[in-house]
Amino acid sequence: MLLGVISDIHSNLPALEAVLAELERSGPERILCAGDIVGYNTFPDEVCGLMKERRVESVKGNHDRAVISGDSSDLMDNAAEAVMWTRKHLAPGHLAWLGKLPARKKLTIGGRRLLVVHGSPRDVGEYVLPMTEALWPFGNPGADVLIMGHTHVQWTDRFERYGLTVLNPGSVGQPRDMDPQAAFATLDTSDLAVTLHRVDYDIEKAASSVVAAGLPARLAERLYIGR
Repeated sequence: MLLGVISDIHSNLPALEAVLAELERSGPERILCAGDIVGYNTFPDEVCGLMKERRVESVKGNHDRAVISGDSSDLMDNAAEAVMWTRKHLAPGHLAWLGKLPARKKLTIGGRRLLVVHGSPRDVGEYVLPMTEALWPFGNPGADVLIMGHTHVQWTDRFERYGLTVLNPGSVGQPRDMDPQAAFATLDTSDLAVTLHRVDYDIEKAASSVVAAGLPARLAERLYIGR
């Protein structure tokens, strides 16, 4: 079975629309999301509505959690400001929908065990950057495939010692790996083949909306450079 895998949309509607349009061409049967649906950008309602409409199966990210609770104390200043802006502009129904998302999701699809988290298998806020099998600290978290987000850095590897495929699809809405294109991935459960994808989107629309909303200019500027 072919799956679409996305993460870290961060209220960037133009990027999400471009990714979903690209996924329609490959035709995955399900789409999974590793969290951070909202934050940073200015289309939280539209993004939540589209995620619900497309039945994307998601976990809750640390920005989602901050928007739900109103506690942004563990975020940098620009991120915290965006969280407060989002709380003011997000419809109550979408806030409630975010609140119902699980912190982690275990699935069996196509005979494969998948674990979807936002940060790491042990902490929603832990950054797991690309590393070798020798440095991998988590062993096997009870899955054939571990899907993570949070870093906004796209990578995948196969750790044979642990019988584990690791996948971070990168960020849809705010890439940080020096490539401003929206990032996503596909996973074929028949052979655990992962394909990493990038797609152009209307960065100007997303960035100009950030500026018009009075959010920090840095949030707009970084969209153009992917960092």
